[in-house]
Amino acid sequence: GSATDPQSVHARARREKIAERLRKLQHLIPNGGKVDIVTMLDEAVHYVQFLKRQVTLLKSDEYWMYA
Repeated sequence: GSATDPQSVHARARREKIAERLRKLQHLIPNGGKVDIVTMLDEAVHYVQFLKRQVTLLKSDEYWMYA
């Protein structure tokens, strides 16, 4: 049957890997588990952008002048 077809097995393994990665991402993103996948991915993008801005701020000399 098609369940043992190598292409089907590969596709199933790929879907399982994607689902596993999405579950991990849900735990990293604030409120990630409370929304649909599209919203969670959008939140992940915004959260990573926020973190990048934080790194830039912490690297700046201006931040440390006022610390």
